[in-house]
Amino acid sequence: MWRSLSLVLAAAFVLVGCNPKVDTTKLGYHKQTCSILYFGIKKVECGTLVVEETRGANNGRTVALPVVIQRATAANAKPDPVIMLHGGPGGGMVDNLWLALRKTDRVTADRDWIFFDQRGTGKSNPSLDCGQAPLSDAGVTSEAGVKQLQACGQKYAAQGFDLSQYNSAVIAKDIHDLRMALGIKAYNLYGGSYGTRVAMAVMQHDPAGLRAAVLSSTWPPEANATAPLPALVSRETRQVLGYCAADAACNAKFPNMEKRLDDLLRTWLVKPATVKGHTYTADLLAAFLLDEIYSREGAQSLPLTLDTLMKGDYTALANFEKTQAGYTEGQFFTTLCKEEFAFENPADLDKVNPNDPIAVATAHDTRRFFEVCKAFPVGAPDPVENQPLTSDIPTLMLSADIDAGCPSELSDEAVKRLSRGKNYFFPNRTHTIAGSTCAKKMIAQFIETADANVDATCIKTDQPKFQFNLGKK
Repeated sequence: MWRSLSLVLAAAFVLVGCNPKVDTTKLGYHKQTCSILYFGIKKVECGTLVVEETRGANNGRTVALPVVIQRATAANAKPDPVIMLHGGPGGGMVDNLWLALRKTDRVTADRDWIFFDQRGTGKSNPSLDCGQAPLSDAGVTSEAGVKQLQACGQKYAAQGFDLSQYNSAVIAKDIHDLRMALGIKAYNLYGGSYGTRVAMAVMQHDPAGLRAAVLSSTWPPEANATAPLPALVSRETRQVLGYCAADAACNAKFPNMEKRLDDLLRTWLVKPATVKGHTYTADLLAAFLLDEIYSREGAQSLPLTLDTLMKGDYTALANFEKTQAGYTEGQFFTTLCKEEFAFENPADLDKVNPNDPIAVATAHDTRRFFEVCKAFPVGAPDPVENQPLTSDIPTLMLSADIDAGCPSELSDEAVKRLSRGKNYFFPNRTHTIAGSTCAKKMIAQFIETADANVDATCIKTDQPKFQFNLGKK
């Protein structure tokens, strides 16, 4: 439910998109010179937005958010920009945005596109990083990781950070300050995964000026994050393996993969594998499954990857263990401990199907979220953050066939309260519909018209069959 958009690429040696030297005691937007890495990219501007950590506190503590703007390049430029919202929580966008802007055409060139890292994560200052903690979208993959993350929360609290101020509702205020500083009167939002949760916070708390919103793989505020997750990871993993079983070539090369996976997990739940002195657990494998089916490439390679692992090559699992979700862990917990987990009960995880080893292993990871939250003083939850959104803002929703984090049924329910919203389902696609030319065309039309009744005929031919990577012949 919290994955970043595909714009977030591998880490690089540059700090931010612009010169990081800015006086963070002065509130407001500070335009700066972009990094040399942006040389040759048309009409790019860089800057930093400085806001109070706790608005109205007047205690001198500030947050600096890196901002990159690609101005419209078309002759008929429109006055309402698109503000892009990255996923997570704990994701980022600015660090390697220069590379994405070189490789990827914008959805539409007749509007400015504004990118920024949300407070507490990415290249914002402060960034609530906890090192290489074993955190995944499925949960915390070891008991040692719980202790590491608890120590991280305690450290930031002891240093005086107001951890109640790093969440979606406050990010919505940052967006308000950003558009005020830039003189924006009307604008559009485009959020993917957790970015949709931020967009819906804006729609809830500060809808003035918001012309239209694109929500790709929606995570609405009323959704429960923990109790349904183990069964969803199992369901979507089995869906991918079911597609393999129904595909003659995939099934011939990787027969009985679902049963083989179940057998492996049942074995590891009793006795983890130890290879060259390193232990691999069922909990780690379950988190790895979720990570793989989030991406198109990971899902397409899942039978091959699992077959390779079952033959004794643990490289993919070992690589995942090193980085896992790759989030800024502190901001992940300041957000979810306040807006999600506070409304949920770890005892609900006792209800997972004991005969489903994927769900059982995932539940081990997910339960550890609650232990970590005990060390993050995020303040009392606001009940509104767990209530469905009702809005008349034009909203285009895109849902993927394979999405354990933001399943399509959540969008089906959420859109019922969006009077000018419409949800479109993409068969054989994964989280945020990454790589879909059809989705891009639909979004472009929607941003142009602010009417969610777009031409969706291309969905039929977008991905008529799930494609697998079968490896070398």
